[in-house]
Amino acid sequence: MMKKSQEYFQKLKEHLPLAKDPTAVILRGHLLVEELLDELIAAHLKYPTAIADARLTFFQKLCIAQGIIGRSNKDFTWIPIKALNKLRNSISHNLPDDRLTEGLDSALKAFFEDEFDEIPNDIYSKSKALRKGIIFHCAHLYGFLEGIKAAKRVK
Repeated sequence: MMKKSQEYFQKLKEHLPLAKDPTAVILRGHLLVEELLDELIAAHLKYPTAIADARLTFFQKLCIAQGIIGRSNKDFTWIPIKALNKLRNSISHNLPDDRLTEGLDSALKAFFEDEFDEIPNDIYSKSKALRKGIIFHCAHLYGFLEGIKAAKRVK
């Protein structure tokens, strides 16, 4: 039987395929992160379905999750996720153009900081790097979620 973490990483691979078009990586990655934010929030509620109709935005969920985990705005977890949200919002309201490349570079800088200059300047390499960054941050959030669940079981 496969461990839960292995199953989760398999899900990430399946739903976040390597793509030459970064749009697919951005949209799917955003959905995967949002799903984790929902789970992090639900893990702290006695009655999680009570907020189902609240229609919280991604950013609102991000702020709540950040409050739950207790990390600062400058934490490496939140800055890249905020950059991904900004990028997703920009492409969801506009057809891809030069702004996509600029937004992608901005998000990659948030994900990779000093290593950004090591990413080749072609769209496939950037898409591949973004995918890696999203997977890393999903794994990070997944770790927080599993820690929260384990702590609840110990109580």
